[in-house]
Amino acid sequence: MKKKCMVALLAAAALTVSGLWGCGSVQDSGKDPVSESVAEAGTEQENQAGESSAVDTSEKVELRIMVQTPLDPDTLPMFKQIEEKCNVDFVWDAVESGYSEKKAVVLASNDLPDIFFAGLTSDDIVANPDLFVDMTTLLDYAPNVKSMFEEVPLTQYVSTYGENGILSLPQVTGFNPRSWEVMMINKTWLDKLGLEVPSTLGELEEVLKAFKEKDPNGNGKADEIPMDWPCEYGHGPYCLTGAFGLADDKNKIILKDGVVDFLYITEEYKNVTAYLHKLYSQGLINPEVFTTTDYSVANALSSEGDAARVGFTFGWSVESRTGKFTDEYIVLPQLKADDSIENPLWACGPKERINIEVACVLSKSCQNPERAMMVINEFYGEDFALQEYYGSSPEFVEKQPDGSWIIKEPVNGTIEEQKLKNALVNRGPCYTSPDLESRTTLPKELQARLDQDNVYADQRPEDNQIFPTVKFDNEETEELTYLKPDIDKYVDQKSAEWVVNGGIEEEWDSYLEQLQKMGLDRMREIYQEAYNERMEESN
Repeated sequence: MKKKCMVALLAAAALTVSGLWGCGSVQDSGKDPVSESVAEAGTEQENQAGESSAVDTSEKVELRIMVQTPLDPDTLPMFKQIEEKCNVDFVWDAVESGYSEKKAVVLASNDLPDIFFAGLTSDDIVANPDLFVDMTTLLDYAPNVKSMFEEVPLTQYVSTYGENGILSLPQVTGFNPRSWEVMMINKTWLDKLGLEVPSTLGELEEVLKAFKEKDPNGNGKADEIPMDWPCEYGHGPYCLTGAFGLADDKNKIILKDGVVDFLYITEEYKNVTAYLHKLYSQGLINPEVFTTTDYSVANALSSEGDAARVGFTFGWSVESRTGKFTDEYIVLPQLKADDSIENPLWACGPKERINIEVACVLSKSCQNPERAMMVINEFYGEDFALQEYYGSSPEFVEKQPDGSWIIKEPVNGTIEEQKLKNALVNRGPCYTSPDLESRTTLPKELQARLDQDNVYADQRPEDNQIFPTVKFDNEETEELTYLKPDIDKYVDQKSAEWVVNGGIEEEWDSYLEQLQKMGLDRMREIYQEAYNERMEESN
């Protein structure tokens, strides 16, 4: 097997599915045990993962951290806790906009921060390996990272860049559903119109017609939108390829018996596109679905107003998609194309996956790498795993005397809204271990999303039919950078044209020919080789 200067690509990664993930009593002492524990600084770091190598922390040092966030990390209590425990001062370079340009300038200079939080990609690292520290020899200062590698081997796989060693660390959060989105329908409307929950695409079409014609929201206006989806979010309607028995990995990669291919050249994809045109031509799909690219604007149609307007849609969760109308909706299991389909499927990710591939990088400009690694270790410890993602303790998360944790119910709005204002979320490192997951009480919103995911438990593809996380070498990465964006753009363009105007049957062959000219065969070869090597390494 050839050795590669590896670039990790999370082919099953979340969209920025930034994840929507009870409230218990305050402890008798009135003090937060996390705050108490971080107040105990010493010359040797110890934590739940075991003993670390000794680090002299008697002298306070500065650590410069670059992060892409609109927040001021100095205002987040969790970072003050870590500064106190490790006797360091964080000097933040928090970039709200223009991060790509700023990153390029920084990487081209000799003035690097000590640590990068997220923002960098595997491409950045493989193109500039000499700028970053191989953390392999520093792992004795980071027992939490060692534990993560042991408990979730995928984390070490994506962190390792061939002979260059461990050049980055990922973010792993818990409470992750397997599905990338859910499908939902307005049950209140169905009941009002005396309709059954549809189970086939044909039945769905009839339901959508009734939604359009019979004023199910009861406001006397013809303002109902039978079917809608946010154009810039996830799969949207192409999860319906599972109605024909074919599911991909959300990145439109399919895997059948070890053979890699792409969803958008399949008969199932063509069938779904033709079905969507049939609905669109009858006025059953929001006519602005392809032109409204602002997610907040698109989402307002289904979540705001005096009455619910959308009958059938897709989204991360029922709560996030339908807002104050949540109680009117139910999660709809995968439909069947027709009764000849015995096993409809729902697209989902592999069992073992991570949120952010490159969440923490140590640069060679750092003058105190052992001390920095000690600090990095704290971000991967239990005391800060939930704080980094949901907000600081004890206001937003709280450790209980028995060692369990509570993610508190939001005071106003949703968990999603609350965490974005009070934590780095997907912009920094953390590790939620399986053990910590088992000891954490979730707020209703997060638990509801896991319950919604369970609707599809019996419709998930077999694990060996889900494309896994793979790596590409530098040359392959450059090729994909050249091939994939143009192919994706062309596919999306033709999909929108065919849904709105029809013509997929007539143009299908020329469409496939154009994809070949654009390098589809070579892209397939790259993915197949990466998959084969991953399987070799796994065995």
